[in-house]
Amino acid sequence: MSPTRRVQLDLTDDETPPVTRRRKRSPSQVRNAEKLLDAMIAETNQYGLDNLRSARVAQAAKLTTGALYSRYENADEMLVALWQERVGAPFLQHLRDVVGYVQGSVPTTHAVVRAIEKPTALLRLGAEFMVVSGRNDTIGEVVGPAVSNTLNELGLTDRTDPLAGAIVMVAASAAVGTTLRSFITGTNPGWGASLHSLRTAADRAVPKPHEPMPYDIPSSPINTGNPVRDAVLTSAKRVVGRVGFKNATITRIARRAGFSTSAIYQLWPDKESMLDEAIHEVSVLDYGQNSHAKAVAANTSRGDFGFTDSWYFGMMPSRRARLDFRMECVIASRHRESTRRELQKFIDSADSILQAMFPAIPHSLVAQIAAMEQALGYGFVVTNKFTTEARRLDYFSLMVALAKLAQLG
Repeated sequence: MSPTRRVQLDLTDDETPPVTRRRKRSPSQVRNAEKLLDAMIAETNQYGLDNLRSARVAQAAKLTTGALYSRYENADEMLVALWQERVGAPFLQHLRDVVGYVQGSVPTTHAVVRAIEKPTALLRLGAEFMVVSGRNDTIGEVVGPAVSNTLNELGLTDRTDPLAGAIVMVAASAAVGTTLRSFITGTNPGWGASLHSLRTAADRAVPKPHEPMPYDIPSSPINTGNPVRDAVLTSAKRVVGRVGFKNATITRIARRAGFSTSAIYQLWPDKESMLDEAIHEVSVLDYGQNSHAKAVAANTSRGDFGFTDSWYFGMMPSRRARLDFRMECVIASRHRESTRRELQKFIDSADSILQAMFPAIPHSLVAQIAAMEQALGYGFVVTNKFTTEARRLDYFSLMVALAKLAQLG
């Protein structure tokens, strides 16, 4: 008997492995796959991407868990399929439509205006995928390149003019941010007018000299007057930002803060109330800082009304943990009522804070400014992770045109 030969496949850079051909699926297999995808959409819309459960999906699809596991190895692979088969295409098209609208290549009668005021369930899942992809490697492997390539396709490259790039980035932030904001508010009434304002400002913007903000300005720490409380809330902010709302356990938060879990339960009855307080403290600091930036800009007659500062704040490394925490709370608010209420408080109070600082500005305009800043801020915090170009873009010139349009500059 001749000895068995071992064949080694040696691939060079110019070679690719042989393609594995899939057998054509039967009609029943196709129907079952669609049932599972339908069930996944219903499941994730009700419970969120982090709470996808195989048993619930199989039950909703009226299939066995064995039938589900014959297609998907685990929950992450189910989510990858959901993005690739149902969510990714419409979400990325929405991104293109909003950017095209602001650039002036999409007619003002386009359906994107309605979609931005009332995002669909698939758009909401798309925005949630963007947030989760930052901490889930499996999801990040498919969502990251898809979003980055779309931004590149829209013109956000290293060869793009800084002002033209800023228009793309601001428009993309509007697409993502209005969807995220709707997690809290349900809809974005009046944002169609805001989108048209961005379109007009983009058309009128011309490059203007300005001094970029320093790369990093540390934000103020949480200060409740109780050092233990401050340490735990700071730990909660960092843990939630790294692993998400669901996976941020009391034990992990306590360990990072250097305290026992019993010390935490002496201050709060449960994790939700502790995180609600963290949301409150972080929001108070951030809203105060944004209001201060506007006051300084107004007092120095800066043409952008301080709008540019928010873009720089969204890129500062020292603020990343706080911003990631906020985004995790935003996507959690769709499924956690107490979280939604806490975030809603600050959305409701933002225009009153701005009105108190600038009483001469009509209230309707103040409300529009507040809603724009909220959505654009949410969107930019998430979207700037998908491009290396965000730092060099000329937000100032675009914001000057926007402020002038609103008669603020």
